[in-house]
Amino acid sequence: MTHHLRMSQSSRLVILFLAAALIVSMFISVRPAQAAPVDIVNNTDKYDTAGNPIWAQGGWIMQEGGTFYWYGMDFSVSGVKKVNLYTSTDLINWQPHLNIVNFESINEKLDAIGDTTTPRFVHNVKNWAGRPLVQYNSALNKYVMLIEWGNDPNRNKLTFFTGDHAEGPFTYEKHIVKPGGWGMGDLGSIFTDDDGQTYISYTTDYNNQTNAGLQISKLTTDFLNIGEITKTFVSQGPFKEATSLFKRNGKYHMLASTTNGWTSSATYCYSASSLSGTWTTAQWCSTSPYSDNSFDTQLDQVLPIQGTAGTVYMYIGDRWNNKGGSTGIGRNQWYPLSFELFDVNGKVTINGHEQWKIDVAAGTWSADATVPVYVDVTQTYTIANRWPGKALGIAGESTADYAKLEQRTANGSASQQWRFIDAGDGYYNIRNVNSGKNLTLSASTAVGAQVAQYSPSSSTSQQFRIAAAGGGYYKLINRGSGLVLGNSGSGAEGAIINQEKDQNQWSQNFSFTVLP
Repeated sequence: MTHHLRMSQSSRLVILFLAAALIVSMFISVRPAQAAPVDIVNNTDKYDTAGNPIWAQGGWIMQEGGTFYWYGMDFSVSGVKKVNLYTSTDLINWQPHLNIVNFESINEKLDAIGDTTTPRFVHNVKNWAGRPLVQYNSALNKYVMLIEWGNDPNRNKLTFFTGDHAEGPFTYEKHIVKPGGWGMGDLGSIFTDDDGQTYISYTTDYNNQTNAGLQISKLTTDFLNIGEITKTFVSQGPFKEATSLFKRNGKYHMLASTTNGWTSSATYCYSASSLSGTWTTAQWCSTSPYSDNSFDTQLDQVLPIQGTAGTVYMYIGDRWNNKGGSTGIGRNQWYPLSFELFDVNGKVTINGHEQWKIDVAAGTWSADATVPVYVDVTQTYTIANRWPGKALGIAGESTADYAKLEQRTANGSASQQWRFIDAGDGYYNIRNVNSGKNLTLSASTAVGAQVAQYSPSSSTSQQFRIAAAGGGYYKLINRGSGLVLGNSGSGAEGAIINQEKDQNQWSQNFSFTVLP
């Protein structure tokens, strides 16, 4: 009897163990898979999940949980004002929610309250709307959209819309003609600090001079008014606009473009330990590689993407190619920021990678040198360095082994023409048309080794990977050494090409042009 009881207790323990194991296995089986890192590709148009071009200019991305909400203007039809929303969980696949703002509600509200002084909203080129910012407000239990609204020749009004859902629809609440006491230019960003207080940044007509200042202002708890002016910046030439405010490691940063119309511009950086305290003097943000116009963009936003291992700070820039301000491909360019470890202000660098990886879940990014760029092996190319813009060719148009690779003004000769031969695993032989020989480092792994040509072989010293460097330029990386090709900073005619440590210099970037 006792023995039977012990068996029953054992059986119950076994059953409990199996049940627990089953529950654990069920939990594991239904747990969502971790998202893999994705490739951000610039210098190309972005499309939504319906296959249509994304229109989100002057855009703003808000993150809630695992979903990104990308708001922006649709200027596809001249004079017509639309705000679109696109949602995504991976920054790659964007579901469209189009025309989510009821601009006609402006006039309905103005008529209802008997406002006879405010010019009415009209869909035409003289009525402006732009740079929508959206954030959830717990006091209202609504989403609040702040947006620029201007009636030519009047300056922008800070305008407020609300909606019950992030997807809208948004209807008009009110506007402020002169936020901060002056006329307003660009609306910049909305930022909530660690203490829960929310601020906006914008361009102001300081001392009644157009775009002469920037301001940071605290919003009231319902986000429908300005509670206080926190900081006013007086712009020193050039004037600034298109601001974005964020915080990193206890330090506040604000980035701003210049007032350059529709044309792309350099980005300026400010930093401070307190929003209302002393900020650094505006200075150019660093760029890698060097760019004097932020890789042909104007700043929209810096988006912090926090994950389990870190935070990516992503620069979001616009190319106003539809307004004549750029000839670059793609309206929306996204670049990762990095910060100088040994600079007390955490100096900001915009990394102009044409292609890079982001792990949204981890909050990390990496230069996408591991992803090979594929070229058309059926074509013949000229290869030119970004600086000084000279063509690569074999010195003296030689056909001999060990003849050196040089840079020289393009002359159309066969010695400056190249074909790419697939060597497998994303690597290529780079073969000179005139000699039929491949570029080689002759098995050298030394920095400064000169590039020559040699009869084709399977040596890894004759194999090169092509990596995107941004702006339509590429790096040539030797498989045997892992070093990049460059001209050692020489702009001279006939300078020999070497292999070097990758310093992301223009002299280490190359363009490929298909010959007819």
